[in-house]
Amino acid sequence: MRHFIIATVLSLLFASTLWATPINVTGKGKSEEAALANAKTKALEQAILQLVDEASYKKFKSKIQATIKGKNYIISAKEAGEAEFTGAGYEVAAVVEVNTKALEADISGLGILQESMGNPRIMVLYNPKLPQGGKLGATRHDLEAFFDNSYGSIVDVLVDKGFDVIDKGTAEKFSLQVAESHELDIDINKAAAFGLKNHAELILYYQAVGVGMEGDSHSAAKLFIRTELINATTSRIIASKKVDASSGASTLQEALLRSADEAGKKVAAVTIEAIKKSWKREKTMGSTYIFVMDGVDDAEEISGFREKMKAIPEMESIRERESGGGKTTYEVKYSGSNDEVKAFVQKAAKDLGWKLKLIRSEGNRSTWKKQ
Repeated sequence: MRHFIIATVLSLLFASTLWATPINVTGKGKSEEAALANAKTKALEQAILQLVDEASYKKFKSKIQATIKGKNYIISAKEAGEAEFTGAGYEVAAVVEVNTKALEADISGLGILQESMGNPRIMVLYNPKLPQGGKLGATRHDLEAFFDNSYGSIVDVLVDKGFDVIDKGTAEKFSLQVAESHELDIDINKAAAFGLKNHAELILYYQAVGVGMEGDSHSAAKLFIRTELINATTSRIIASKKVDASSGASTLQEALLRSADEAGKKVAAVTIEAIKKSWKREKTMGSTYIFVMDGVDDAEEISGFREKMKAIPEMESIRERESGGGKTTYEVKYSGSNDEVKAFVQKAAKDLGWKLKLIRSEGNRSTWKKQ
């Protein structure tokens, strides 16, 4: 029993350190103890501001304070040196560890984090092509019926959770174009490009495979849906999920459509968490911006432009993604707007004596031509 208690205590201590965020602050007070208490208060406020922006904090400050009142989020507080007497009181530098996991959970319950971050604009795209080269449904009418059920149930869940989904007609156009093409596998880049063209930030891209058994009075169907969550700007897969659903009905077609409806709801539900995590990461670390420089492929020009961009403090994270065919593609993380990034690109080009023309701008991706 004693070993169990020791093991439990150690595991709890270890778990708490996983979510301990050290924050350096300076506290002030009439006594050394009061100064340290002030440091704890400041550290907690800084931890909150890491979760929500300043405007949201000011707007919901009373609500936040009421929620965290009486709860202890401070794991430890250590003075970094001796307290200094300033004449009016004491001043102490301290390292305060805050349990940001617990703090985030409590603030999330208020809905403030979601309001602070907003929600990404999502496009739901269906790829009707199967691995074997077939498709669900022998006619265009069958395809449209299946699309209505699977797409509709996915969108219902997303909209119910507050996500902005791009209109159905545009998404249906994509699935019909794919169905009528001769390609078996549709490249992720094509889905990303289609989404970007329609100002989507994230794309929920899915395929389905159905199996069924048809009887005289009762039929059954099972549907498997695989979905990929794609960052429209970078064409990268953020998450991949699989679900299945079974249904019975008087006809095989009806059973299949019921399965499509159920599987759509399931896949939307499991994807939402991935969407939230990705969006939170984007908001915290900054959005990804891509710019293609047409006419820049010489090694000295590539590195010269990169260094000029790096000289701008906000653009220090810039890197080359690829180069060839007379073009170079750069990627950068930035928490500001697309217009600001474009201004930085033009500034770097001007410093190099280049003249640039903006050829295309879609979402966070822009293409420039060196004149």
